[in-house]
Amino acid sequence: MKREEARSVQRSFKKQIGETCQHFPSLQPWMNDTEDFPFLDSALKKQAMDTKKKKNLKKKVERKVTEMKEKQQELMEKSEDPEQSDAKHPASLRQCLGPGCVHPSRPGSKYCSDDCGMKLAADRIHVILPQRIQEWQQSPCIAEEHDKKTLECIHREQQDTLTRLKELECHFHELEAIIQRGKQQAVCEDEESNKHERNSVNLQIFCVSCGKSINMQVALRHMEHCFSKYERKSSFRALYPTCVEGATRLFCDVYDPQSKSYCKRLQVLCPEHSKDPKVPDGEVCGCPLVKNVFEPTGNFCCLPKRLCNSHCCWEKLRRAEVDLERMRILFKLEDLVEQEHKVRTAMKNRAGLLALMLHQTIQHDPLTTDLRSRADS
Repeated sequence: MKREEARSVQRSFKKQIGETCQHFPSLQPWMNDTEDFPFLDSALKKQAMDTKKKKNLKKKVERKVTEMKEKQQELMEKSEDPEQSDAKHPASLRQCLGPGCVHPSRPGSKYCSDDCGMKLAADRIHVILPQRIQEWQQSPCIAEEHDKKTLECIHREQQDTLTRLKELECHFHELEAIIQRGKQQAVCEDEESNKHERNSVNLQIFCVSCGKSINMQVALRHMEHCFSKYERKSSFRALYPTCVEGATRLFCDVYDPQSKSYCKRLQVLCPEHSKDPKVPDGEVCGCPLVKNVFEPTGNFCCLPKRLCNSHCCWEKLRRAEVDLERMRILFKLEDLVEQEHKVRTAMKNRAGLLALMLHQTIQHDPLTTDLRSRADS
């Protein structure tokens, strides 16, 4: 009976303590220590231990965060004022690397001034450069020999290209003379050819530009006119005019004030700035006749130009062929000049001051002067 009464008293006492803690939360920390309250049961003891561990962990995290912030602040202060930190610690300053200089170096530099750096660089050049020049002169440079051979090839190509350009200039003047000779021929209307054209079958062909079906007799004229119409819509322009020494009638070079540029089509084929003149009634065709496609016969087409459908715009096409070949030759000359400039620049920089100071050829055998392998030699 006495034990049961003691247990009931203990239960009532625990109940009173729990109600008191609910009404007064400030008393809860005092209950976290189980040694002060040995009368609590196992569930309350476990709950009290968990709350205590959580609070200790929270305190540790807060302590580490504050330490990290303090360290970060110290690093920021050091990075902001490096001169002040060096002034506080004069022993950390390095001596200037200048020859004979005893002053401390500037922050972030190896020298106390720019003059000390220039003096050290000059001393290094005087000491190292003569030895490198001697080593360079002892063994032949293979790249130099290759560049000399390349220059010889470029010069030969330039001479051949210039010769070809002169030939095209002569061909240009010959073509103009042939055109003038053809215009001087007498008009001869061939009645048999006209009858053959009238009695020929009406064959149709599709235009390569617009796709329309047209008669075979007027196909060349229609295609030429149609191509010029579509070619006029595109533009080939540049900011500067073309100045080619010794070249006659090459590019159009008409200035457009709206785009502030120059037309870069061939002058003969430009449909925008050069129109075909009207053909008079008595003008002869004058096209030089050939056999076996390429062999000239020395005769000319004497039909009227308006009736001749076989040689439409032959003067313009012949001139354009010569001008296009001249333009290709000029582009090739420009490429050869660029190649020569690159090779000469490489030859100048190969034995320069910077190259000799940065690069070195080690000759292990002093008796061998030529360092090339057998395959290279």
